[in-house]
Amino acid sequence: MATGARWAAPTVVLAEVCLVWTGVFSVGEAVVVGLLLELLLAGIVLTEFALATRAYKASKSRGADGHEALNQALSTVLPDPVAKAVGMEFGLFRALWRWIRRKPDAPEGHEALTYGSEIKPIMWVMVFVVPLEILAVEFLVPWSVVRIVLLVVSIYGTLWVLGFIAALSIRPHLVGDGKMVLRFAHFVQIVIPLDLVESVRTSRHSGYRRAVQIDDGVLAMPIGDSTTLSVTLREPYPVAPKPGKPQQEVREIRFAADSTREAVRALTANISAN
Repeated sequence: MATGARWAAPTVVLAEVCLVWTGVFSVGEAVVVGLLLELLLAGIVLTEFALATRAYKASKSRGADGHEALNQALSTVLPDPVAKAVGMEFGLFRALWRWIRRKPDAPEGHEALTYGSEIKPIMWVMVFVVPLEILAVEFLVPWSVVRIVLLVVSIYGTLWVLGFIAALSIRPHLVGDGKMVLRFAHFVQIVIPLDLVESVRTSRHSGYRRAVQIDDGVLAMPIGDSTTLSVTLREPYPVAPKPGKPQQEVREIRFAADSTREAVRALTANISAN
């Protein structure tokens, strides 16, 4: 049922477009068929909503956080590429909403390790440049329709950047409950059991080009292009660099934190407690 629901809504919408475009039916027939398709679409949407709600609650009951549960709910009722795209957009605005309410996405009993201080100033510059872009468009673009489109794009782009800043702020790395949770905004979350950690040290590495990459057993989650901490494991541990990607065994994890001293202290203390 869930598999069918993923493609049902797009199929019905495509059928409606084809009927209108090709003119297969007379006007009266088109109205009747269109009404039936609209009723079918409404039923599909209600079914998808029920399936998504059930998947969301099931994920939450298994201990997933709100973002993970939302992604699971979307993947239940949407094709995978669409679910990922929609999940990213929802994640940004969910982060923005929690940021406005000053509600970090961190469970009680966990220590939060902040990151991203190196790239946030660049993000804020992008936000403050947008009004200048809008003003320039008003003076330089003579077509009102184009100005409106560019205005909407600029506003949406600003909200996107604010959402990214919010996600960096309200989704810190976490240490607690026998695990280390490494995050990059709402895009990536990787969990490492603390009982596998052998050592933690300050160690700077740079030159990375992706938010998450695994090379020769080393998992790197840089900010910008650099990491500041290195965690060595006692034995290889399987990690998927992204949801849906095959797992790879890693022996070392490199990541960045705003305060390396605080990160080493928190990790060491929690490792000792385990």
